Amino acid sequence: MTSIEIQDYIHLYSMFSFRNGTKVPGIILNKYNLATMQIEYYFISQENMQLYKSAFEKYDPETCNRLCIPVQVEDIQSIRPVSLADYKIIMQLMDERQRIMQTF
Repeated sequence: MTSIEIQDYIHLYSMFSFRNGTKVPGIILNKYNLATMQIEYYFISQENMQLYKSAFEKYDPETCNRLCIPVQVEDIQSIRPVSLADYKIIMQLMDERQRIMQTF
């Protein structure tokens, strides 16, 4: 994909297909790097989205940076937006999974 194509999916929950064959739900962010004067892209997997949101709200840049995975535009093969209904179901399943894991 190109950086122009990716712009439509910034901060939009989607299913990402990467060049290495993996398909992962999550979001993509872009940040402008002043030192290199370029836009850089970062991926946050669905399992880390809540942690990222919490860290962002608490102004915790170290945690935010740790959760962001740098990604090259060329490594993204396709992006497919996920509907809000699908997102809610996925979040419910993740919450249920988290509760089950905490009981052990």
